Amino acid sequence: MVMGAGAIGSLFGGYLAKAGNDVVLVGREKHVNAIQKKGLTVRDGVEYVVKVKAVTSADQVETPLDLILLTVKAYDTRQAILEIHELIGDKTTLLCLQNGLGIEEIASDIIKNPLRGVTCNGSMLLKNGSITHTGRGDTIIGKRDGIITQKMKMIADTFTKAGLNTRITENIQGVVWTKTLVNSGINPFGALTRMKNGELVQVPSLKELMVRTVREGINVAEKIGITLEEDPVSLTIKTAEKTANNRNSMLQDIMRNKRTEIDFINGAISEHGRRSRVPTPINDVLTGLIRTIENKSYKK
Repeated sequence: MVMGAGAIGSLFGGYLAKAGNDVVLVGREKHVNAIQKKGLTVRDGVEYVVKVKAVTSADQVETPLDLILLTVKAYDTRQAILEIHELIGDKTTLLCLQNGLGIEEIASDIIKNPLRGVTCNGSMLLKNGSITHTGRGDTIIGKRDGIITQKMKMIADTFTKAGLNTRITENIQGVVWTKTLVNSGINPFGALTRMKNGELVQVPSLKELMVRTVREGINVAEKIGITLEEDPVSLTIKTAEKTANNRNSMLQDIMRNKRTEIDFINGAISEHGRRSRVPTPINDVLTGLIRTIENKSYKK
């Protein structure tokens, strides 16, 4: 089951269903209605339609479930897990595949031993019932204790066979922090300027601010003992260039007058910085600016 079948959730659900897996998507009513009527349209170089089950509530999902893929926005994590809590049996694995810091802590308050994952795949909801695969990349899963289980190997193998290359890590915290630092250096700048990822790095002053933002996060991560997977600065620039034509998810949220995940990205870096007494002035400012835009949107 995919809980929160928006752009990324529908991408994973669509690929898994196309590969012959029994999948049910739980999503918003208009998106679900479109899928129920015509199937899920996926654009990935070519356009095709996947027949996949879709419902609007977890109450409509039959058990037992082998895997629940959680792809709701970070701020909806707690509520979503409470809604699916009764569906989680002894053999059910919950995989939190979301952006930001603190997701596994929220999940662990409610259930035992959730899996954590990040994906470098990009997806955009073109319209209800239709998505486009905007960028390919690895999906990485793991547990906070670093233990690798047979179930994790089965999940990674299933994803990979479906066309979503997936690997397992013993350092999922380092992976999550690395991805978050990349997002911290791209997402708010795109949201504030309305520029595509590739446009950001073409402006020298913006590029320098992006680098300084990420370096603040690196200082925080090093202070609290996080081992990063690779250099987040160079990865940020490479990611922006590789996804040059993309409007990042935070920009998409702003354009739709929706709440962003700023509190789990730059806001979380700032919070960790305060706790560890590491200055994060740029992340502080970015967080405040995005929150201000959000508040104005909500009052319209």
